[in-house]
Amino acid sequence: MNKKEVFAWSIYDMANTAFSALFVTFFFPLYIKHYLGGTEFQIGLVFGLSMLVVALFVPFIGAFSDRLGKRMPFIVFFTVICCLFTFAVMFVGLKFALFFGFIANFFYHAALTTYNALLPKLAKPKEMGWVSGIGVAVGYAGTIFSLILAILILNYYGWESMIAVKAMFPLTALFFFGFSLITFTLIKERGNGKNNILRDIKSSFRAVFRTVKNIRKNKGLFYFIASMFMYINAINAVIVFLYLYGRAEIGLSVKVFMLVYLIFSFAAVLGSFLFGRITDKIGPKRTLVLSGFLWIITVLLLYHVSSLTSFFIAGILGGVALGSVWTAMRPLLVQLSPKKHVGQFFGFTELTNKFSGVLGPIVFGYLASHFNYQYAIISLFVFFLLGLIILWFVPGDKR
Repeated sequence: MNKKEVFAWSIYDMANTAFSALFVTFFFPLYIKHYLGGTEFQIGLVFGLSMLVVALFVPFIGAFSDRLGKRMPFIVFFTVICCLFTFAVMFVGLKFALFFGFIANFFYHAALTTYNALLPKLAKPKEMGWVSGIGVAVGYAGTIFSLILAILILNYYGWESMIAVKAMFPLTALFFFGFSLITFTLIKERGNGKNNILRDIKSSFRAVFRTVKNIRKNKGLFYFIASMFMYINAINAVIVFLYLYGRAEIGLSVKVFMLVYLIFSFAAVLGSFLFGRITDKIGPKRTLVLSGFLWIITVLLLYHVSSLTSFFIAGILGGVALGSVWTAMRPLLVQLSPKKHVGQFFGFTELTNKFSGVLGPIVFGYLASHFNYQYAIISLFVFFLLGLIILWFVPGDKR
C-alpha cells in the first residue's frame, strides 16, 4: 500500500462530498423550487434522468479505462466539467439551471464511478476494506467541513437571502475542485502502453455485455441486485428531497436544517460502525433485512412528522439506516459472487446503483408536485417493502 497515494485517493472522497451535501441534498433543490419557481417534478427529472444517462454510458467508460490502464484522465476531465457547470448555475434562469444541474450531476457520478475503480490499484485485496473505510471516514469529514464553510457564508450574507444561496454554488465548485487537485497531483499511473482506440472501444462493449450475461446465470445475485435497486431508489429520493419536505411540512429554515444535517451525518457514521459489527455477528443478508425495517420505520415517522423533534428523530434513524445499507451491501455481494468474477459483478452492481437513482426521485417529485408530500412518502414505503420481499429470495448467509 502506497500511503501517499491512499491519502490522495481519500482526499477526493472529501472533495466530492461537498457536491452531494451542498448541491444535491440542499441548495440546488432549494434554489430551483423557492428562488426560480421550479417544481419538485422538475428537480426529480434532473437527478433521475442524469443518473439514467450515467447508467448507460459509464460502464463503457469504465471498461475503456480498463483497457487503457488509466483512470485519472477520466476523473480529471469529469471533475472539471462538473465543477464548471455547478459554478454556472447561479448565473442563469430556470431552464438553463435545470440543464446545468443535469450536466453537473452526470459528470459527478461519472467521475465517482471511475474514482472507485482506482481502489484495486492502490491496495492489496486484504487492504481494500481498510482503505475503503479510510475513504468513507475522510468523506464524512468533507461533508462536515463543507457544511461549516456554508454556515459561515450564510451567516455573513443572511440565511434566507438569494445572494447567500447563490454563493453556495461557487463554494461547492471550488471546494470540490480545490481538494481534487491533491488527488490529481499525487496519484501517478503508467497505463498499458500503446493502444488501439477502435479495438479498445469494441473490447469495452464486449466486457459489459459479458458481465450482463454472467449475472443472468446467478439467480441469487439477480434477486440481490433487484432488491438493492428498490432500496436505493427510495434512498436517493430521500437524499434529494429531505430539505424541501421539511420546509413544506414543518417550515424548516435553512439555518436549522444545516445544524440538523450535521447530526444526520454523524448518525450515518455511527450506523456504519455499528452495523459493521452487526454484519459480522448475524451476516449481511439479515443486516439488510434489519436495515429495510429501519427504513420503513423512518418513512412512517416522516409521514406523520409534525414538529422539529419528530423530524429530528426520523432523520437520526434514517442516518443510521443509511450507514447500515452501505455497510452490508458489499459483503453480501462478495458472498453471492463466484470468486473469479467478483470484479465484474461489483461493476454491474455499480451500474445498477446508477439506474436506482432514476425512478425514485422522479416518482417522488411527480407525486409531490401533482398531489402532495404524503403521497410521495408512501412511494418510499412501497420501494422499501418491495426490496424486503425480493430480499427474501436471496440465499441465506453463509457461515
